[in-house]
Amino acid sequence: MLPFHGKAHVGYIPRKKIVGVSKLARLVDAYARRLQVQERLTNQIAHTIMDRINPLGAAVVMEAEHMCMRMRGVQKQNSTIVTSALLGAFRTQEKTRAEFMNLIRGHAS
Repeated sequence: MLPFHGKAHVGYIPRKKIVGVSKLARLVDAYARRLQVQERLTNQIAHTIMDRINPLGAAVVMEAEHMCMRMRGVQKQNSTIVTSALLGAFRTQEKTRAEFMNLIRGHAS
């Protein structure tokens, strides 16, 4: 298994509890340091947010470049893999999901 690196876009809709941005970054780092696959990493982050702070919804979109694709096999130099985990309101409410996706693309609505 070779490393991958990239970005994690994390969002949640607070119910009662709000956490600082640094706590979200630490959560991502804690799971990312493990021997890991991107799909599981994405899901673990979203489910941990739901379990720990009980928000109305949690969304995680990860964009990563995988060294296995760069170094061997297909040798695709600029390929990115995108995974997502959408829970709660992000899964059930199309407008909420669309707003999050637009924000991470840089198009605030």
